[in-house]
Amino acid sequence: MSHVYVLTNQHQQFLSKSNEWIDGRENSKLFRSEFKDVAINQMFEANTRDVTLRIELLECELDPKRQPLVPEDALSETPLESQASDTAGDPDELPQPSPSETPPEHNPEADPQPAPEVEPDPQPEVNPDQYPGDTPEIEPDQPPESALGIPQS
Repeated sequence: MSHVYVLTNQHQQFLSKSNEWIDGRENSKLFRSEFKDVAINQMFEANTRDVTLRIELLECELDPKRQPLVPEDALSETPLESQASDTAGDPDELPQPSPSETPPEHNPEADPQPAPEVEPDPQPEVNPDQYPGDTPEIEPDQPPESALGIPQS
């Protein structure tokens, strides 16, 4: 195949293989598909993650290394700073959590207190003679209720 489909948004960013939006200058990192239906499915998936994006399919020719050739007019004028490559090495450079994200000193879920034991309520005693006539009497020659058309509960 001589072309592939890549995804671009209204900010002239391109979808990468890791589902991040990048500037498109590193064509080896771009999501690409030879099949238009696969690219359309990926477009819908990316749009469900961020509904504010206007994503388009861009058909690109392939270079001799079989990488997509993104047209210059499709690229943004200013390259994006790569966040992944900047923070991948030194753990001291990783973003630190804000104070609101730090765990509390005492976490009640991690150290639960046993529930106090409570005596169950005694069951009330019911005298069967207290409610006469509530139970229907069954007669031996009586047909089943389903035959009488009486709805069952």
